[in-house]
Amino acid sequence: MLDRRLPHGARVAALIALLATLVLLVAGCGGDESESSATTGPDPAAVVPADAAVYAQAILRPSDEMEDGVVAAARKVLRVQDPGAELERLIDETLAHSSLPGSPTYARDIEPWLGDRAAVFVLPDRGEEPIAGVAAAVADRDALERELERLRDAGELRSGGSAGGVSYDVTSDDGAVGLVGDFVVFASSLDGFRAAIDASSGESLADASRFTEATDDVPGAALAFVYADPKALIEAAGSQQDVPAQARQALARLAEGGAVVASLTANADEIAIEGSASSKLTETSESDAGVSVGQLPGDAWLALATPPIGPLVKRALDGAGVHERAAAQARASLGLDLDRDLLDALGGLGVFVRGESPLDIGGGALLQMTDAAAAQRLLTRIEAIVRAGAHLPTRPVGTGGARGFEVQIPQSPQPIVVLAKGDRLAAGYAASSAQDLLDPQQRFDDSSAGKAAIATLGEDYTPSFALVVPPLAGLLSSLDQLQVADLSSVLPYVKAYRSLAIGTKQDGDRTSVQIVAALR
Repeated sequence: MLDRRLPHGARVAALIALLATLVLLVAGCGGDESESSATTGPDPAAVVPADAAVYAQAILRPSDEMEDGVVAAARKVLRVQDPGAELERLIDETLAHSSLPGSPTYARDIEPWLGDRAAVFVLPDRGEEPIAGVAAAVADRDALERELERLRDAGELRSGGSAGGVSYDVTSDDGAVGLVGDFVVFASSLDGFRAAIDASSGESLADASRFTEATDDVPGAALAFVYADPKALIEAAGSQQDVPAQARQALARLAEGGAVVASLTANADEIAIEGSASSKLTETSESDAGVSVGQLPGDAWLALATPPIGPLVKRALDGAGVHERAAAQARASLGLDLDRDLLDALGGLGVFVRGESPLDIGGGALLQMTDAAAAQRLLTRIEAIVRAGAHLPTRPVGTGGARGFEVQIPQSPQPIVVLAKGDRLAAGYAASSAQDLLDPQQRFDDSSAGKAAIATLGEDYTPSFALVVPPLAGLLSSLDQLQVADLSSVLPYVKAYRSLAIGTKQDGDRTSVQIVAALR
C-alpha cells in the first residue's frame, strides 16, 4: 500500500516501482492473449547509464507460450483460476488506498500505455547520494501523455523544461520523469534523468561489455533478471576506513570478482531461480572432506549437505578479526583447541529429517572429519560436555563398527545417539537415525523421490539441499489432525509443490547456483 504521508514525487516513484514488480505478474498471469507478443521490443538497458550498480529487468507482456507456462504455474502456486484478474484486483486495491488523485486503476490508467519490458536501476553516487530510476517501455505515447497530464492537473507533477532536447516533469521531491526514446523514465533526481538521456544517445548499459558478457547466459525464457556490479556498489557505499583490514581485503576481492546475475523462469512444471558470480566470491576449500546430499538416508524428506565448513568458519573469523577471541572462548568453555580440534579437522556437514507423523519423526547430522583421530577426539569431548555441562547421564552404545554414546532427554520418546565410525561422526534422534547416517539402508540419490528432486537441477549441478514435499505435507497434515497446530489454510499451498532443490556448478571462473521448485 502506498503511504498517504509520502511526498507527491515519492508517491509517483513508489507507484512506478510497484508497477515494475507487480505488472509482470498481471501481464504474465492471464492477460488478454491478443495483447501478447514476442518480447523483441526495445531494451530498457539502452536508456540506463553504463556504470549502473544494479539493474533489474522484467517482461511485462510475454509471448503466448511463455504466458501459458506462467499462468499454469501461478494457478498452482496461488490456487486461483484466474491469477491475472486476482493480481490486477490487488493492484487496484493498492491504488485505491493511495492518495493518488482520480482513483486510478491498472486497466484504465496504466495498461493502455505500458509496453513489453520495464527495468529498475541504481546508479553510483553522482553527488550527494546514489540515484534510483525506472524505465518502462511505452506502447502508446498518447495514452502515456494523457496519464502524465492527469498527474499534472492533480499537482503530482509540474513542468520542468527540457534537458538534451527531452521534455520532462518534476516531482515535489525533485525527481524527474519524461519520455526518453521508447521509454518513460523516472529518476530520483534530475541528474539521473539527464544520465538516462545521455545513455540513450551515447554509451548505455546495453553497450557495456561487463553487462553483456554477464547476461549472455540468462535463459531466453527468463521472466526477469537482476544484474549487480559489486565494484560500483562498494564505491557507492563510501569510505571503508572503519572496516577491519581482512574485511577490506574481502571487499577488494568482491570488487574485482565481476558481475553477479540472477534470473527467474517459470512454467507449468517448475519455477527456477539461477544466479552466477565470480568464483572469487564463492571461494571454497580444496579439501575432499565434504558430505553429499546423495549419501544421506533415502527416506529423508529434507537433505542438506555442505562443503568443508572448518575452513569457511576460520576464514570468516579471520575476516572479522575475532579469531583469537573465539579461540580463547573455545578453550575456556569447551576445553578445545579451536584450530586443532575443530576448524582444521572439520569437514562437511550433512543434515536430514524423515517421518510423516510425530511418532515416526527422525533425523540427525553427519560430520565428516579429516581423520579418525579427530572424530574420536570430538566424540569424547562432546560426551564430556553433555555429562558435565548438561548434567545428563550417558550410556555407551556401539553397532556395526561404530562406537559412541546415547543420552535420554527428559520427556523425549527417543534418545539422542552420537556415534563415531572412522573419520565420520553422526548424531541422531534415535539409534536408527545415527546408524543410517553412517550406513544408510538406501541412499538418498538411490530413492525415487531423492532422484527426482536432484534431477530437477540438471546434470551439471551438484545438489546441496533437497526437500521432498509430499512427506512434509503428510507430517503437517498429522499435526493438523492432532490439533497440535491449525495448518488447514497452509496445507493446500504446500501441496502445490513436489520438491525444492538447490545446487551449484563450476564453469571456469564462474560459480552458478540454481533453486528449482518442482510443481505438482
